[in-house]
Amino acid sequence: MASLEAPLVLAVVGRRGVGKTRVIEGLIKALKARGLRVSTAKHVPEEEFSLDRPGKDSWRHAEAGADAVTIVAPREVSTIRRLRGRALGFEDVVAWASEGCDILLLEGFKGLIGSRRDVPKVFVVGGADEASEVEAKGEIRPVLAFVGPEEGELRGLKAPYFSFSEIDKLAELILKRFKPEERAEVLLFFNGRKVPLNEFVRKVLRSLILAFASCLKGIEVRGDEKVRILVEER
Repeated sequence: MASLEAPLVLAVVGRRGVGKTRVIEGLIKALKARGLRVSTAKHVPEEEFSLDRPGKDSWRHAEAGADAVTIVAPREVSTIRRLRGRALGFEDVVAWASEGCDILLLEGFKGLIGSRRDVPKVFVVGGADEASEVEAKGEIRPVLAFVGPEEGELRGLKAPYFSFSEIDKLAELILKRFKPEERAEVLLFFNGRKVPLNEFVRKVLRSLILAFASCLKGIEVRGDEKVRILVEER
C-alpha cells in the first residue's frame, strides 16, 4: 500500500459553483484506488450552519457546556465541537481532520490557507483566462495545478492544467510531486500545532508510549504502530 509522510494537506480552491466538489470526488476515488487513506474537510462559510439541531440530546449536551459531543450510530460516528467564539486556525483543522489518513483534502478555506507555502493548492477555474488571471495576481500560492472545462494542453501557464476528465492524471502528479515515503512514526500536536521532532526525540517518544501501552490490559503492541500525541491546554 502506498503511503505518504504526512498527512499531506492539499487544498482544492476556487469560486463558488465552479466544480470544487467534483474535483474532490475524483481525487478521493483516484487516490483511494492507489492505496492511500484519504480524509476531507469542507469549509462552510454560513455563520448559522450547524449539523446539530436544537432540542436533540446532542445539542443539549453542548448547550450544557460540553466542549465536544460524539454521536455514535450503527453506521457512523460524528464529533461536534463548539468553538464558542474561538477563532479556528489552520492547525486546528489539520489536527482534528487528519487522524489516520495519508492525505487530507481541504475544500475551500481559501482565506485560511491562501498564502501558506506549505499547503499546495489545486485551483478550479471556469477556463484558461481565469487561470491566467490567478497566476498574474499571485494571491494564491503555491498552485500545484489548475482544473477546468477545457480539454487538451494549455500553453502560457506556469502550473499544469487538467480538464475535469483528467483527475486521474492529477492524482498521478500529486504522487509524483510528493513521493510515497515511510510514514512518520510519531506526530506531536500541541494546542493544534504540529511540533517538529528530530530523529532522537521521535524514537524516544515512540518507545516510551508503546512501552506504557503494552502494559495496559487488552492492548497488543505489534511494533509497527504510528504514535500520535495531542496535547491541549485547559
